[in-house]
Amino acid sequence: MEHKSKFEVMDELAEEVLGLMEDLYQSGFDTVHDTTLRDMKKAAQLAEQYSCAGLAELLSGLYEGISAGRHQMEKQTGRLAELYEKTNEYLYLCRQKTAYDRGLEYYS
Repeated sequence: MEHKSKFEVMDELAEEVLGLMEDLYQSGFDTVHDTTLRDMKKAAQLAEQYSCAGLAELLSGLYEGISAGRHQMEKQTGRLAELYEKTNEYLYLCRQKTAYDRGLEYYS
């Protein structure tokens, strides 16, 4: 079995979550596909396992808000949009830090 570096693991997690964010962007918060929700829950669990508690919390909040919104007349669009934006910002900063850490390791 091949061992992945921490950089590869973080890149894969970020790519997966970016794909989920794109799905949310395309569908909006009202018509999210069941598989997207399921994948979001899995990504939150994976982020927790990789010690990315902040990302796990954001994804869980999105998952719970979207799931709950399916059974409510009044939507929480503002809260979901805020979580969406924070998740994208988190991913941007995560990818930047991974790139810097990769460079630091290379030159050290």
